Order: sequence, then C-alpha cells, then structure tokens
Amino acid sequence: MKLKKIASLMLAGVMAVSMLAGCNTTSVDPEPTPDPTPATGYSVEMASNLSDAAKKDYIAFEDNADDLAALEDALGNMSWTTTAGNTALPKVVTPVNGWNAVDTAVVVDDFVTALDIENEALTYGTMRNELVSFKDLNAAETVKYGLLYVVDGTTVRVNKALKQVAGEIESLLEQLPNVNVSDTVTTRYTYDYTVSVSVVNKPLDVIDWYNGSANFIAVTVTRVPTAA
Repeated sequence: MKLKKIASLMLAGVMAVSMLAGCNTTSVDPEPTPDPTPATGYSVEMASNLSDAAKKDYIAFEDNADDLAALEDALGNMSWTTTAGNTALPKVVTPVNGWNAVDTAVVVDDFVTALDIENEALTYGTMRNELVSFKDLNAAETVKYGLLYVVDGTTVRVNKALKQVAGEIESLLEQLPNVNVSDTVTTRYTYDYTVSVSVVNKPLDVIDWYNGSANFIAVTVTRVPTAA
C-alpha cells in the first residue's frame, strides 16, 4: 500500500510538471492593431452629406486653422448678434451678407482681408461665376473664395447646419472644372481644390424673451493650378 501511495504521488507530480511546462509554451496572440483614427473635423463632416458627384478626386476636404482664426477675429467686431428688431436667429443657414444684423459688413470685410478672398462680398454668385463660368480667370494663380453663413446655435445642431451648408454648395462643387481649357486660353492648367469649413459659436446679447447663441459657418474653396 505504501508503495502504491508513493507511486501515485510521483505520478501526480509528473503530471503537474507537465501541465506547467505546457502553460509556459502556450503562445499568446498579439493584440490586434487598432484601426487608424478616422478623419474628423467640420470639413469632413460637411462632405459626408454631399453626393458622389460633388466629391471629385481633385477636391479635398480639410479644416484650415487660418480660416478659423480669421473668422474668430472678424466676429470680434460684432457688438451684438441679435437681428434687427430683436427677432430670433434663422433656423436655416443664411448668408451673412444678406442677414439684417449689426456690424456684418465689418465682419465680412475683415474676414475677406485676412484671407485675401477673391469674392469680396462673399456672394455665391460671384464665386460660382469666377470658378466655373470663367475658369480661365487668374488661371496661373492660387485663388481663394469664401462663403459665410449664420444659424441659430441654440436650437439647431451643428451637424444639421452642416447638412444644410452641403445642400447650399453641392451644385458648385459638382461643376468645379479640373482644367481651364477654353478658346481664349493659350496655357493649359489643371486645377486642384481644397474645401475648408470653420464653425464659431458666438453668444447672443440677452433680450427679454430670447437668449442663446449663433453659429457662424465659413466655407472656403482654394484652387491651386498646375501647368499641364
């Protein structure tokens, strides 16, 4: 009996050692490599609301720190952000140059001057005409155009406002030309564009029945030529 007990103990010891050895040789799978951080920013978010026809391979969507700084600085000139007659802010994005509020002319002028924007009144019509209809205008130069919108920042979420902005500029982006070929051009250029979106929230002045903030949304389109 004693011999059997000793043999059983020895067998148990061998099995334990074997199990430990097996544990030491077990391979550990490496942790999976995380997916790359997805692109973020207002420019990319706005672009996500565009049709494929507006997202051409020669149009990039990237936030621009200079645009944001220029917008913040320009809005510093506004003494108040309620509309004339103390009416509420628009619930849909509205061009600042057509918005009846105090100091908007100064804001537009400062923003345009800081970024050397071609359409000085920030009008969509001028922007479209010069980039699409007169695509050979300043063909050899890098040019920048801009738009500036305002919307109620208290009740309208930024993602909804950006979707509205996408609807405003969809047609323009669909028509942006990749070349400047026309009957009057002697030198051919190919064009690449960068669309940048900046958003700044500005608190409203308190009035008796309304208090909140306004979101100002700037869109710039920069065209860079390359001699073909």
